[in-house]
Amino acid sequence: MWQIISGSLLLSLVHAAIPNHWLPIVAIGKSQRWTMRETLNATALIGAAHIASTIVVGVLIGLAGFKLSSSHAEITHWVAPAVLALLGLIFIVSDVVSHGNHHHDHFDDAKAGRSKRAIIGSMVLAMFFSPCIELEVYFLPAGTFGWQGIAATSAIYLAVTVGTMLMLVYVGTKGLNRLNWHIFEHHQKTVTGTILIALAALSFLID
Repeated sequence: MWQIISGSLLLSLVHAAIPNHWLPIVAIGKSQRWTMRETLNATALIGAAHIASTIVVGVLIGLAGFKLSSSHAEITHWVAPAVLALLGLIFIVSDVVSHGNHHHDHFDDAKAGRSKRAIIGSMVLAMFFSPCIELEVYFLPAGTFGWQGIAATSAIYLAVTVGTMLMLVYVGTKGLNRLNWHIFEHHQKTVTGTILIALAALSFLID
């Protein structure tokens, strides 16, 4: 279980740090002259909506992993890590092929909103209907531990993702958002893919 917990923690930290998950909130909050409290409240709602849809799909994947592991024990040692490694390679190749020109802004439509309620509502919907497959795939090995693994992964994703987004939005709103996040934003798939492969290798080595 410590592998599942540490892997979930690492993935959720990287996921939350992706600039297009929080930097647009900073920009919109400043342009609309929201207070810090209003900006952070909006961040919590948006982050929770994003993770909620990710968890819904992830639970289904986790249940599939649990059913397979209960009838085919070898999935714990071979199949789940192999899937993680394969998806990690797919993410890396996809990033290389796209040459960093992919677009992953959840908030294009939300920026057109006028009132605070309309803006936040648009951003919540945009994030809810954009669950991250990078997080969902990790429910497969988590599911081999049953509901305990699924629940632990879900709780970590929710707490760490929303918490990290709140921290980054707070820091960004305070004026530290001038850091160059361009490289990380346009190579997030490579970063995530590398982590997935590392987690798969760790699972093989320890088992």
